[in-house]
Amino acid sequence: MAILIVAALAVIIVTIYSRLTAANSAKAIQQSELVIPADSRITGASLGDKGQMLVIIEDKTGQQLWQLDASGKIQRKTRIAPQQ
Repeated sequence: MAILIVAALAVIIVTIYSRLTAANSAKAIQQSELVIPADSRITGASLGDKGQMLVIIEDKTGQQLWQLDASGKIQRKTRIAPQQ
């Protein structure tokens, strides 16, 4: 019985130690480039819970909503144009 208790404590200590060292390890910096049209400007941006991003881009014809995933890739573009 004592051997089982010692083994269980050893497993718990090793698990806690491995989780603490994994949390302290440096994560690699991710770098992405978002190319927008030359005659436009970003008027707003918002970050979601899972790293998704919503960017509002304005140009002379109206606005666009760009939805990006956590890695920076464009998932959807939606143009908002004024009614003529």
